[in-house]
Amino acid sequence: MTKGAATGRYLAVEALVRQEQNGYSNLVLDAMLRRSGLEPREKAFASAVFYGVLERQFTLDWMLAQCLRQPLAKLDAPVRAILRAGLYQAVYMDSVPVSAAVNESVALTRAFRKASAAGFVNAVLRRAAAQQPDKASFADPAQALSVKCSVSLPIARAFLEWYGPEAKSILAAFFQKPPLALRANTLRTTPQGLCEALAQEGWTAAPGPVPGSVIAEGKGSIVHTKAFEQGLFHVQGLASQLACLCLDAKPGHKIVDACAAPGGKSATLAQYMENTGSLWCGELSAARTPLISRTLERLGITVGNVRCQDASEFVPDWQQADRVLCDVPCSGLGILAKKPDIRAKRLENQPELWQLQAKILDTCSRYVKQGGKLVYSTCTLCPDENQRQVEAFLQRHPDFRLAAPAFVPQGCIPEGDMLVLRPDQTGFDGFFVATMERL
Repeated sequence: MTKGAATGRYLAVEALVRQEQNGYSNLVLDAMLRRSGLEPREKAFASAVFYGVLERQFTLDWMLAQCLRQPLAKLDAPVRAILRAGLYQAVYMDSVPVSAAVNESVALTRAFRKASAAGFVNAVLRRAAAQQPDKASFADPAQALSVKCSVSLPIARAFLEWYGPEAKSILAAFFQKPPLALRANTLRTTPQGLCEALAQEGWTAAPGPVPGSVIAEGKGSIVHTKAFEQGLFHVQGLASQLACLCLDAKPGHKIVDACAAPGGKSATLAQYMENTGSLWCGELSAARTPLISRTLERLGITVGNVRCQDASEFVPDWQQADRVLCDVPCSGLGILAKKPDIRAKRLENQPELWQLQAKILDTCSRYVKQGGKLVYSTCTLCPDENQRQVEAFLQRHPDFRLAAPAFVPQGCIPEGDMLVLRPDQTGFDGFFVATMERL
């Protein structure tokens, strides 16, 4: 047992215990990594185990349940986390032999003062590692989908209702991490120029499928590059960039980004505006509004007006806007690959969420001047938040009509003039975009 691997394993298990208690996986792990003093290789190992367990937890828990006499929830939290982390390493990490995963997990029982569970952990992991969920039979199709695609039962049932036999293809696609997508800051460079700048720092980069985008790959963190410090780009998913493109922002426009944090969408819109006109950026969370300001400042954008603002409440200053972007709060069921915590959602309080989305959309429609455009977008694949939300809006507002999208990614099959981006078809995040214009 190497010191690095053992330390990384310990941190991963400790983080899993805390995450189960407190939620917000990225905040839990980031804080622990900063305080750990671990070497980069150890941090990478801890992160891989931690996020891997969250991604595969429903599958892991089923495998463990086949080998337990009592419910997994009845075990002590550290023992439960040790079992999950150990089984993830044994089954999903090619670099870790099953024997090593088991032995290191047994050692962790002593490190967490649970030595009495050493024999139990040893026996359960050896049996669980031999389970084959993909070949198992399930009486309930939703349970089969939950176990094999590692999502909560409510999510599995919802996707079966929405997409029928295609649900498995969609959910399985969330195991593939989307590429690292950047938006070139066209106020300072071009996509090709950004690729060349990143290449000088050892990164591989090429122009992406959305105009202005760049796909990058390399070691370390992209935000620690000189190109980032020089404001040559910001990190933004391809689907989010597409929503901005569909708004058709022009120089001199008055534009409202109603739900703007952390600022990537606002930055892209400002670049389409060539840093002229006026850009109003609202964000409900006072803690997140500085993120927008810092992003715009680093990129040299001066047209942004950032304010803490509830998007469902009317703002007189935002009237007579040429363009309004409504990237509303949603269930997040299109970004499971990026946020594995969402896999555990129970989908409670959905009607309240739909009502909030409708209220934001109604409020933001009041800002759009005649001939102007309104883009509604979400990072979910739920029809109640997407197509049905837009259809209901158009019934309430006959002075708006759907407009053809400015760009349709390869693999995307538009539903009328609405874009439903499925990860299994496009390689993008799961996303929805509808462009509407005021008559």
